Amino acid sequence: MLQSLQIHKKHRSLLLIILLVIINVNSFAQEINLREIPSLDKLPVNAIHRIYQDSDGYMWYGTFNGLCRYDGYNIKTIRSDFKHPNLLADNYITYIIEDHEKHIWFGTLKGAYILDKSTFHITPVNLEGITDKNVFTINVTKDGSIWISVKGALLQFKSDGTLIRKHIIEYNNQPDFVYLVYEDKAGDLLISIPPGGLYKFNKEKDSFEPYFPHPQYKYIERIIWYETHNCYWLGTWGHGIIRFDPTNQNQPYTPQPLPVDILGNPTGNLFHMVQDDVLNYLWVTTQKNLFAFRIKEDGNLEQVDTSPFLPAENKILYEIIKDKEGKLWVSAFDNKSFIVDIRKHITKEYPLTALRQQIMANPSVTALCFDKKDMLWFSQERYGLCTYDLKENKIKHYQQCEDTKNLPFWDVIAFNQSKTSNRVWTIAMNETIYGLRQENMDIKVDIKIQLHDAIENAGRPTTLYEDSKNNLWIGTSNSLFKYHIPSKKLSIVSKDLGYISGISQTSEENIWVAIKNKGICHVNSEIQTKIYPASKDFVCIDATSDGILWIGTAQGEILKFNSENGNIEDYSIPCGMKGDIINNIVVDEYNHLWIITNQLIKEYNPNNSAYRVFNTRNPDFLLDRLLPKAVFYNQREKIFFGGISGIVSISPSQQLEGIPEHVITYITDVKVMDKSILNDTTKTKFTNNGIVIDPQDQNIEIAFSSLDFHNLEQVRYAYRLKGIDNEWVILNEGKNTAFYNKLPKGTYTFQVKATDKHGLWSNEITELTIIRLPFWYESSWAYLIYIFLATAILGYIIYINRKRIELQSRKKWADSAELVKMHQYLEQNKNQQSHEFKELDQMLIDKATKAVLEHLGDSKFNVETLAESMNMSRSTLSRKIKLITGKTAFDFIKQIKMHQACQLLESKTATINDVMIALGYNDYKSFTNSFKSIYGVSPSEYQKNAKS
Repeated sequence: MLQSLQIHKKHRSLLLIILLVIINVNSFAQEINLREIPSLDKLPVNAIHRIYQDSDGYMWYGTFNGLCRYDGYNIKTIRSDFKHPNLLADNYITYIIEDHEKHIWFGTLKGAYILDKSTFHITPVNLEGITDKNVFTINVTKDGSIWISVKGALLQFKSDGTLIRKHIIEYNNQPDFVYLVYEDKAGDLLISIPPGGLYKFNKEKDSFEPYFPHPQYKYIERIIWYETHNCYWLGTWGHGIIRFDPTNQNQPYTPQPLPVDILGNPTGNLFHMVQDDVLNYLWVTTQKNLFAFRIKEDGNLEQVDTSPFLPAENKILYEIIKDKEGKLWVSAFDNKSFIVDIRKHITKEYPLTALRQQIMANPSVTALCFDKKDMLWFSQERYGLCTYDLKENKIKHYQQCEDTKNLPFWDVIAFNQSKTSNRVWTIAMNETIYGLRQENMDIKVDIKIQLHDAIENAGRPTTLYEDSKNNLWIGTSNSLFKYHIPSKKLSIVSKDLGYISGISQTSEENIWVAIKNKGICHVNSEIQTKIYPASKDFVCIDATSDGILWIGTAQGEILKFNSENGNIEDYSIPCGMKGDIINNIVVDEYNHLWIITNQLIKEYNPNNSAYRVFNTRNPDFLLDRLLPKAVFYNQREKIFFGGISGIVSISPSQQLEGIPEHVITYITDVKVMDKSILNDTTKTKFTNNGIVIDPQDQNIEIAFSSLDFHNLEQVRYAYRLKGIDNEWVILNEGKNTAFYNKLPKGTYTFQVKATDKHGLWSNEITELTIIRLPFWYESSWAYLIYIFLATAILGYIIYINRKRIELQSRKKWADSAELVKMHQYLEQNKNQQSHEFKELDQMLIDKATKAVLEHLGDSKFNVETLAESMNMSRSTLSRKIKLITGKTAFDFIKQIKMHQACQLLESKTATINDVMIALGYNDYKSFTNSFKSIYGVSPSEYQKNAKS
């Protein structure tokens, strides 16, 4: 039953019906919630028989197959197996406790061990001389001593494992166990030795002596001091809870009522006992179940009915402890171990049991609203419109009402509460808007608004909004209407506006309309419209008091629209959105956004980007799915959310505005090359506040947790590695690891921080030093070699470069004579007959000819461009060509071109125009004159002669 209650919501829903029908729920039950201990599937065995929370907040579980540490996300198991052979002599964990040095001491059937939490190094406790090493209990006293009970002895140790003394424990000359070691307010030591009862330590005699021996109350399992009545509560085996008052010499023991099981049978065999901080109940695990007792004014106990939250069935339970938050953790053998959460819950659940009974199915609330008389109106999928009295748990269907039984309310699209009367505006499955009211849950029709009276094709109604001036704004799939309520006048604002998905108001004079894939429309007091274009699939819209519009899209975006300047800013990342469609946005009185998707509700504060999440995946959350139109804010104290399984309400608060709680984030694990360094020092070694890793182990994964087991869905983390990350890396809720790949050598500081349960960032930053050792080629001596080699290579380069410069200087000096000759050649004004100068003449002509041939088609090629291509001045070039050829430079160019013209004209396919263009001439006349001046005939005559 417990497993069904906590894990399978469909079973839980059925159970809720049964419980609420047959049980008169006590007022305190609303403050108590039962949930499964998380991550049980990661344990080596599901059964837990020891639970302990250390001073940091880690939860430690003792199982039949190892010691387990839980950090809120993962389980770390310590045991002997093929990976860690001979780590423990036995894996059965009998007891867990922490000493004053923050070391974990744990017992097994074959000895005790000390665990260093920072390194996970395990040291066996020396129990030499003890034959039976089954550790029964371990306790720590105020002086830091650790007391270990084994059969026949009580051993006192220092925190370093040094034995202080050994007390022989016998009863009737037979070795026995100590059940508990308890230190009272005066510092006196009490122990329980069954079947001898309580014993008190006599410091003078250095021995334990019987303390108020009683023939019945001998098997004492637990002791709790009760300050209010200055007495002790003793949990016993066989006689239940006993009130013990040492100051009452005549009657120190007062028996209390025994726990009574579901069959009415008393049971007096108690395992463990704890007192909660909220209701001050005594909670006891017995051989049959968990029981709670209220302390009456006279100081005695009476049993509390736990059936409203605890399935009434026999269970095999072990330990019960109280954690730092005041929650009770209960270990079980034949059921899932669970947590008893005693607190005032910010969410309230409405499973709608009357609806369940009527439709014999799980509620599916598609739209909801409250009227001003706090009557709930909602639409159930495939069932239609209903009114519901939450206080009396009564329901009325629209077909049971005379006014509405023939109207199309089998599916209500949306509701809107009227601001001026006890009326609810309703969109049904036609083009009519209905104003409804109820009298004793009977639904009456007040107003019918026929949209087709204003326009023939009104479109399908999609959304409603009643403003502060008695106007009802109606959006449809293509148009926007305004209905003046007092005058009952319907007018059309725009008939071709587009699909309207939401309407909001920033002031009395300004209405804003979200239009799918078109933009935001502003309607002023004179009913003039202005559209701010935006090609976004808008789904919903609401406004904060500062005139900012917040819009959700089907692509999962949260957009901030400034109504003053029309700017749109994307807030999807600050809001922590993941791309899920935004079903709805509601702005509360604190200007917080309530963002609703199919899977979660997110309260977001735009002022500091803090947010908290309510997730349908949480087994404690009633709803399995949230539906788009099933949201209502009553503007007073609650926001109601509907969906699959019923309705929940959440009260807005200023918790996202306050000072963050002091939250410490712990480094829970470091994996190097995908292997945890905890209990594995083969590739790592620890420093005072960090780790040293080998050069080849460059991939590091760091896990962390704030150890807030009850608000994991609210907690987020931010981390950075100095020298690698310039900014904080902020993780989404549920993520608690950082990964770095191929870290260079060096010393790094890893920093991490967390939010508190309200989404506010803590100022507490946890640091971890990471030293990545260098490879041999990154070491200091290697760098000395590199410097030596670099110096030698640089010296050699300098030597070679100097030799090259000297060689170039000699060549330059040798070439100077040639330069003088070339200068003389260019400056000459008459031909030289020397062989050497004639070669230079031919080289110049060849180069000039080549330049002309390369630019035949360039109409702008002239003497100047020829001189540039020859790297000579025009005058020098012209002078040299005249001396060599007897022609001017212009005639030199023309002769080469006309020679090419002859070759082209001799072709049978080329036309005179083709030749002219190929040679860079722009008109026929100049080409003809140039050709005729050299060959004496026109180009056409030359071509005719050549073809004949």
